[in-house]
Amino acid sequence: MATKGIRWYSNIRMKLVIVIIISCTLVLGGLSAYNTFNDQRQLEADLEKLAQVTSQRLSKHLIGPMWDLDQDLVDSTLEAEMLEDNIHAIVVWDEGGKSIFSARERSSAGLPVPSNGAISGDLIKSQNDVNNGNKSIGQIAVFVSKRQLARQLAASTLANVITLLILIVVLVAIMTIVMNQVIIGPITRLAKHADTISHGDLKQNIESESNDEIGQLADSFQRMQVSLRVAFKRIYARAKKAT
Repeated sequence: MATKGIRWYSNIRMKLVIVIIISCTLVLGGLSAYNTFNDQRQLEADLEKLAQVTSQRLSKHLIGPMWDLDQDLVDSTLEAEMLEDNIHAIVVWDEGGKSIFSARERSSAGLPVPSNGAISGDLIKSQNDVNNGNKSIGQIAVFVSKRQLARQLAASTLANVITLLILIVVLVAIMTIVMNQVIIGPITRLAKHADTISHGDLKQNIESESNDEIGQLADSFQRMQVSLRVAFKRIYARAKKAT
């Protein structure tokens, strides 16, 4: 066989598949990284907006309870706002921001519990004044957790990786089929013809299957075969005359 001795990793098909895989990985991987970066920016913007909207809303809703020093109503309002899972903590300071009027933060179990107001961690913070007319009666700070951001980014990255792998597999499968039909198959058949000719069989019917470079190669094989026939006939005729 003409392809005898060619290792699997040295044939044209494998080389082209490797080139396709590397190219697709670079291009689609770059697009995936770009999409992940955009997703991160969008998610961060959404969390910042959540913190801002919540703090602004509370700065208005707590005017009456804080003016009346209604601790229970303030506490219940904070707990109601923390039904939003992304809110990690809410701290309300009294007039001048010197002492804590009320504070809630999420426990390790995810439940809102009383807090001393010392909130730390990788959080997004939004702070607003609580004003009764022109008079400031307190301040409020909303802390939004980035855990949801990390989870969504992980899910987005996983989805992008799966999509990348599927696209690579599909493209490799399609390109392999196309290569077998358009390149590998015709070249293999020409190689078999050449191998047969090298053993002295000049009666091969070499057909040009296309008008591309491989078709030109088949035409060259045909002309070579005809030339060899003519050359052998002349040699045979001269040998016959000599005898």
